Amino acid sequence: MTRVRTGLWALRLLRVCGFVAVTALAGCAQPALRPAIPSPTPHDLHVAHVDAISALRSWRLAGRLAVQAEVKGFSADLDWRETTTGFDLRVAAPLNRGTFALSGNTRAVSLVTPKGETYTAADAETLMRQHLGWALPLTGVRYWVRGLPDPALAVSAEHLDSAGRWRDFVQDGWQISVLEYRVAAGLDLPSRLSLSHDKLRVRMAIKRWERL
Repeated sequence: MTRVRTGLWALRLLRVCGFVAVTALAGCAQPALRPAIPSPTPHDLHVAHVDAISALRSWRLAGRLAVQAEVKGFSADLDWRETTTGFDLRVAAPLNRGTFALSGNTRAVSLVTPKGETYTAADAETLMRQHLGWALPLTGVRYWVRGLPDPALAVSAEHLDSAGRWRDFVQDGWQISVLEYRVAAGLDLPSRLSLSHDKLRVRMAIKRWERL
């Protein structure tokens, strides 16, 4: 009788040990829990956006331009090519009203007026003001059209969206508002924006962006 009881206890002990061993092996088979990856902060998103857009230095955009200068205004097609060595900007309006072309580099800029006359100066703003009656500060605008403030100018009244992109800011007396972004050339770039200064308002609808 004692031998039978001893055998039963031994059998039970083996079963318990076997259950413990199987449970331990199952626990080891489970993959280790990975630490949760923190979501990017608004600051992280902003820095990543600025770095990505700042790296786009050679580009081409095409779309529509609307200019309202006091009581005069016009709409036109816009084609702007920008590289590290120079730029070429062409505006084509119906019936040639408002049509002009600007091209140049850091040394000189040429303007072709609606009448086909060509003028040259050190900067585009001087040419536009003298021969078109209105002007854009192209040094800053080449940043603004990409949704960036000009790093050489003080910036104020900044407003960012939830993705860390600029929606509004003020530079050199100009109010810049990016009304809409879209993915183009693999980047978040403006598709609609407004530039205003005193009685001059310029609106752009950018239909196409290209990397050059």
